[in-house]
Amino acid sequence: MTLLLATGLCTAQDSTVGRPVIGVALEGGGALGLAHIGVLAWMEDNRIPVDRLAGTSMGSLIGGLYASGMTVEQLRTLATGNAFTAVFTLQPRYTDIDYRRREDRRELPGSISVGLRHGPQLRNALLSDRGVNEFLARQMSAYNSEALDYDQMPIPFRCVATDLNTLGPVVFTRGPLPNAVRASISIPSVFPPVIGADGHALVDGGIVDNLPSDVVRRDLHADVVIAVHLDAQLLKKIDIGSVFGVLDRAFSVGIARNEAEGIKAADRVIVVDVGKFTGMDYDKGVALMAAGYSAAEANRAVLRPYMLNETEWKSYLAARRARIRPEPGLLQRISIVGGSASAQAQVTHDMKPLAGKPIRPASTLEALKGIQAAGGMTASFETFAPENAPTETGVRVQLNNDPIGPPYLLLAPEYSGTTNNLMRVTLNLRLVAQNLGGFGSELRATSRLGTMNSLAIEYYKLLSPHGYFVQPLAEVSTEPVYIWQNQARIAERSLTNLVAGVAAGRTFSHSTQLATEWRFANTHWNQVTGTGGGPFLSGSAQSGQLRLTIDHAQTSTLSPVGWRMTAAGGALYHAEQSSNAPLLHFAMGGTYSIRPEHILGVSGEVSSYLRTNVAEPYRFTLGGPMRLSASSFDEYRGTDVFLARTAYMRRIASLPTGLGHGLYGVFGYEGGEIWSPEQRVLLRQDGIVGLIGNTPMGLITVGVSVGDTGHRKVFFTLGRWF
Repeated sequence: MTLLLATGLCTAQDSTVGRPVIGVALEGGGALGLAHIGVLAWMEDNRIPVDRLAGTSMGSLIGGLYASGMTVEQLRTLATGNAFTAVFTLQPRYTDIDYRRREDRRELPGSISVGLRHGPQLRNALLSDRGVNEFLARQMSAYNSEALDYDQMPIPFRCVATDLNTLGPVVFTRGPLPNAVRASISIPSVFPPVIGADGHALVDGGIVDNLPSDVVRRDLHADVVIAVHLDAQLLKKIDIGSVFGVLDRAFSVGIARNEAEGIKAADRVIVVDVGKFTGMDYDKGVALMAAGYSAAEANRAVLRPYMLNETEWKSYLAARRARIRPEPGLLQRISIVGGSASAQAQVTHDMKPLAGKPIRPASTLEALKGIQAAGGMTASFETFAPENAPTETGVRVQLNNDPIGPPYLLLAPEYSGTTNNLMRVTLNLRLVAQNLGGFGSELRATSRLGTMNSLAIEYYKLLSPHGYFVQPLAEVSTEPVYIWQNQARIAERSLTNLVAGVAAGRTFSHSTQLATEWRFANTHWNQVTGTGGGPFLSGSAQSGQLRLTIDHAQTSTLSPVGWRMTAAGGALYHAEQSSNAPLLHFAMGGTYSIRPEHILGVSGEVSSYLRTNVAEPYRFTLGGPMRLSASSFDEYRGTDVFLARTAYMRRIASLPTGLGHGLYGVFGYEGGEIWSPEQRVLLRQDGIVGLIGNTPMGLITVGVSVGDTGHRKVFFTLGRWF
């Protein structure tokens, strides 16, 4: 990144002879900045040229896109689509992370990640910047160049950031445009700061200059400065009902005074009334653009002197189009900066298929997903012209390690309770040490404390870039098991397992893994109270299976669309008080969006020893929330179980952009069949009515389930699907 303070004159040629040079300053304001599109649309409809343009925060994003040649129609499409949903995310998209990070998300949804590289540290921002970085690289692909001079853009442009080291403004005049805009929109504590080449931390320019009229006049030398002020009516009722409301209000207090200076420095001010909106209303782009258009129309009388005739307007547009920068050429050189030797080797491997092909952001970003998918490292890129090359045919990749990890500690609470006075409360802790023993290898240790106590350790050793791996593992666990008869609890057992094993196979992609696994378990099945559950058992068992997992869901919990499947086959053998038995497992579930607010989900699960008699502790279970919800936890134990579920979910409330899908009403059906030597065929069915909250804490469910044979339960869960 190149950071320079603007000191020179603009050198771009424009058709301003005989008329004043008109400059526009666009104010920051989060989603409120979408109103700028309406103002720009009105100016085009009325043939008012924009010869110079500067923006801060959201004003820099809208301004940078427009100054680079994007049309008003294209800006409208962005504002009314779902682009900003992908930009504002708490963590990288589920589809962009690797197989093991997907396991973490599914098993510990809503977990808090603590970096341990230099002692326990939380990350320095609420949101991930992965989405916004990719958005900017895609939208500004021709301007992602180290050699870019902003005076040579279709509209000479400036954007403002704040330097946390000097406590002053930084005005970008050259260098990759995505980096400049990314720094300008980095709301403190919401997005991570951008670290410049000099090591300085850069954040949102609104802190020091939210309405950069002074930059338009002093740096861009405009004769007439038109400022677009987003009037959020600071004296309105304070919104303290959400974290974003509080942050938005606090940020507004800090920038109110410098906005007043920006208004004073302008010749004309278009005041847009956005008082009924908030800085997170990205889903109200149509209304915000309409507010901007109306505000410009209200200033028709003072703006009329700057209108061009048809001939002048066509000449202006032609000159602007002539300065649109061409896309980079064919990829001829790759330069990698930062990261370890093994990480650089991985990038070289992933980028190699792009050699000799046109440099495009989509393919380059796709190639860089591999290095970022495991977490702990980010990758960005810019284009450059190799020595003696007339066009930009090189890509420079910048690798940056996460300053707080790895290793990481993930913490996630888990709770489920029903009206039979039983509950399961667990605190899950997972230590993840990526790239231990080489890029792609990692140590993962998981501890569960509470109703169930366990400690599991595994080491995933990546053997080749093609995904072949070997994974030794060990686990110790203990938990209470309740034995039921006619809905009454007749006994409590204690189940303890000591497990050692090894897995090997291939991870084909972020979504697919084929593995074979062998386990040796020492099991203790002890009576605590009551009678039932078979005889006391203390002995060993071995199992082996081949397992295929495919995950094409979009999220780890309540995916709007997509499906997951696990299919496994093998055997249980040398098990205490049990016959050797084939072992089969198949589970598949899919969701389908009928419309954005309506989701239909269907799933099925089969686990079977093919009706071979095995002892109680090795049997499969059904019962509890989302597994025959009208029944008690693990009420049914058998050697062969089948479970089918279907549900209709209707979104009845939305969370702020980036915080999850929202609150759903759910109507569902569950049917399960259990077979055991003692109870040959048992069929249970129930219906569910409830609410599901898809939140940053994971899924929160509360519901009522009514089943056959008098089964009824009210249940509540926090964490994951059970």
